Amino acid sequence: MTAAAPNPAHFLSIHYLRAIAAVMVVAVHIFNYGLVAIDDESLVHWLKQGVAIFFVISGFVMVTSTSGRATRPGEFLRKRFIRIAPLYWVLTIAWLAFVPGWDFGHLASSLLFLPSPDPVTGAMRSPLLEPGWSLNFEMFFYFVFAAILLVPEKWRVWVAAVALGLFSLSSHLVDWPPVIAYFASQLLLLFVAGMALARFDLRLPVWVCVAGFAGLATLPQFTDSFAASVFVPTLAIVAGARSMDGYLRKWKLPSLLADASYAIYLSHLFTLQICSIFVAPLLPGPLAFVVVMALACWVGVLVHRRIENPLTAACKKGLNSIAPRQSHSVA
Repeated sequence: MTAAAPNPAHFLSIHYLRAIAAVMVVAVHIFNYGLVAIDDESLVHWLKQGVAIFFVISGFVMVTSTSGRATRPGEFLRKRFIRIAPLYWVLTIAWLAFVPGWDFGHLASSLLFLPSPDPVTGAMRSPLLEPGWSLNFEMFFYFVFAAILLVPEKWRVWVAAVALGLFSLSSHLVDWPPVIAYFASQLLLLFVAGMALARFDLRLPVWVCVAGFAGLATLPQFTDSFAASVFVPTLAIVAGARSMDGYLRKWKLPSLLADASYAIYLSHLFTLQICSIFVAPLLPGPLAFVVVMALACWVGVLVHRRIENPLTAACKKGLNSIAPRQSHSVA
C-alpha cells in the first residue's frame, strides 16, 4: 500500500514563509510607488525577492502534494487552475478601472498568463495587474510539472532540473521568438530548487535561513550574478526554515497572513493606489509605512475570505460536477 502524501499545510515553515514573502513584496512596492520616500532605493530593492521565495515554495509544494500518489496531469492542472485563475481574473478586470488606455489584446494576454508585445517598442510587457507577471511563470511551471507527472516519481526532480535548466540557459544560445524568450529565464531554476528541497527533504540549520535573508539584502551590492545574489540566498532561506518544522506552533496572525498571502499579493496594489491619495500624504514616513502595510494586509485578508474562498469553492463545485459526467460518458 502506498503511503499517503504529506499535507503541505503541515509544513509550518513553508506556510509562514508565504506570509513573509507577501509582506516583502508589499513593502518594496510601498517604497517603489512613492508612498514612503527613501533616499536610496537599493536598500529595499532586495525585498522584491519575496517572489523568488514564492517560486521555491511552489516547487516544494508541487512535489509534496503529489508525492506517493498517482496524479493525472489533467487533474493536476485543473486543481492549479482553480487555485490561481479565478481570483486573478476578477482582480485583473477590476484593475482596469485604474489603467487608462488599456487594450483588449493586453487584457486577453493577461488573462491567458502570457506576455504581450508593446505596440510601440515591441518588447514583452507585464500583465495589466503587475503582480501577474509571476503567475505567468507559475503557470508555465505547472504545465511543465504536469508533463513530468508522466515520469516515475524518483526521476521527476532530475527531469525537471535538466529540462528547465537547459531551457533557462537556451536564451544565450538560441534566438527564440519573444514569447518563448520571455519564459527562458533563470527564474525557472527556483522551482527546481523547491522540488529538490522536497524530494530530498533537505534541511539546514536555522542560522542559514537568517544568512539567506542577509544575503538577499547585501549581495546585490557586490554582484549582479543571479546564482549568488538570488538563487543561493533564497534556497538557504527555505532550507534553513525547514529545520524549524516540529518546533513551530500555529500562531494566529502568521497563519492568517499565510492563508491570505495570495490575496494580499494580488490585491495590495489596489490598497496602495487608494493610500497614495488618502493616507500616505497625511502621515510621516515611518507611520505611513506601518499604516499602509497594515491596510494592505487587512484588505488582503478580506479579499481572501470574501472573494477568494467563495470563488474557489464555486469553481471547485462547478468543475467537479462536470468531471463525473465526463468519466461516466467515457465508461
